Amino acid sequence: MVAAAVLTAATLAACGAAGEEEQTLELGHVWPEDDYQAEGVARFAEEVEELTGGSVTVNISPAGQLGGDREILEGLELGTNDMWVGGAGVYNAITPVGQLFPAPFMFDDLDAAAETYDGEIGEEIKQRIEEDTDTVALAFWDRGPRHLTLNSAAEQPEDLAGKRIRVPENPIFIETWRALGASPTPMEFPEVFTALQQGTIDGQENPLALTHSSGFYDVQSHLMLTGHVIEPIAVAISAGAWEGLSEEQQDALVEAANGAAKEEVAQITRDQEEEFRRLLEEEGMTVIEPDREAYREATEGIVEENFPEISDLYNRIVEQR
Repeated sequence: MVAAAVLTAATLAACGAAGEEEQTLELGHVWPEDDYQAEGVARFAEEVEELTGGSVTVNISPAGQLGGDREILEGLELGTNDMWVGGAGVYNAITPVGQLFPAPFMFDDLDAAAETYDGEIGEEIKQRIEEDTDTVALAFWDRGPRHLTLNSAAEQPEDLAGKRIRVPENPIFIETWRALGASPTPMEFPEVFTALQQGTIDGQENPLALTHSSGFYDVQSHLMLTGHVIEPIAVAISAGAWEGLSEEQQDALVEAANGAAKEEVAQITRDQEEEFRRLLEEEGMTVIEPDREAYREATEGIVEENFPEISDLYNRIVEQR
């Protein structure tokens, strides 16, 4: 398991200045550069350079330049890139525990989710990721709840009948929207805007910040505040790149991943949920507060029935509510 960072910035800077081997890490993510989560990644890179005295540089390729989330994450195992920051549910591509992150209606609010992922269960999840994959999860950051957009209202699950909803390539997303009566359509994120524009899909679901920064209001008229998933952001590094760092450099990355960038993203996530709702309304979207209880009831049992590998962790989390 990743050890907690214990060195001070001054000590780490001294190590870098003393001639520690310089390392450059290639990091990819899918967010537009003006998205606040992308800005958080940039702050993380600055912190890494500062804490290591310049011995570690993080080069960032934003906006899907290295591909979609899954492609970037799989690139960590293939050695084509070194780091990825993105929705933790993408981990399902390389470990069953990745199916846990987007389990529907697992948390009531952001604070409950943060407490879980920063606690004992979060450490267990990191350990399983290390055991199952050639990656190391350095931190989990807050991310806003996922909400649904369409070109029609969907106050009840029955309003979704036959609707083609883009979902990430994760089986639990597919089962969730199938249980809700929709037709889930797995698709890499960079393809979503064009697919909505061309009518290949009818809707999508994402946090409000990403819905706004991606301009989905230009191709979607209705926003349903379903809040069906509160999925954290994973900050991950390939095992090969991790092992190539000195212990001091590793400590610096852990400290940076759990420091100012994480705190800023958490604060903005909470402050701007209402702000992004207002901005999307100003862009012309009709905002609807659907029957969340009916949505929740429609998805009951899908974890136990379809994903036994994560049912223990899922039930422990739900019992904390």
